[in-house]
Amino acid sequence: MISPRRLLPLPLLVLALAGVGCGDETTAKDVEGTTTEQTSTAADGTATATDATTETTPAADPAATDAAVKKLVSGVGSDLKKPPIVASPSAAPPAKLVSEDVVTGKGTAAKLGDNVEVRYTLVNWGGDTTPVDSSWSRSPNSTSFPLEEGGLIEGWIKGVPGMKPGGRRVLVVPSDLGYGPQGTDGVPPGGTLIFVIDLVKAS
Repeated sequence: MISPRRLLPLPLLVLALAGVGCGDETTAKDVEGTTTEQTSTAADGTATATDATTETTPAADPAATDAAVKKLVSGVGSDLKKPPIVASPSAAPPAKLVSEDVVTGKGTAAKLGDNVEVRYTLVNWGGDTTPVDSSWSRSPNSTSFPLEEGGLIEGWIKGVPGMKPGGRRVLVVPSDLGYGPQGTDGVPPGGTLIFVIDLVKAS
């Protein structure tokens, strides 16, 4: 199990990629499912162009992904006295953050800068249904921390504000808003995350 102090507050590492060019000048324009055009300078100074066929990954089926998300959300359960039931869909994951309320909650909504007390469960998308981490497995079964930039993954920074006490929300967090290409304990590199979060209080 990963403690919340290990899992949640780790800031997402930002990897800067720098391209180094040498020799002939080359430009490439990616066209999904077709070719890339490369332009190089010939010996006589003229420009020549060649087409290089590129392999592409088949596009995900948006309808299948949407259906998988809806099934995930509907199966979580609305009884906040019980741990959520978190499925792990086999469909391609969504490319953008998904935030869906199962229970809306009441009172003042959480905002950035608040200290929040939550119960949560994390499962990897496309893996088995065993939680990577869950506050429900500990005593007490909730944890508190500041909701602030630099202290949490971006999926939480973007996905938790707006929750009200007594609410339950499902977040599906793509890799770029989670732990990125490096992953972390229990989360594979480039992994999509499924969080079910119950907001106890915010202050």
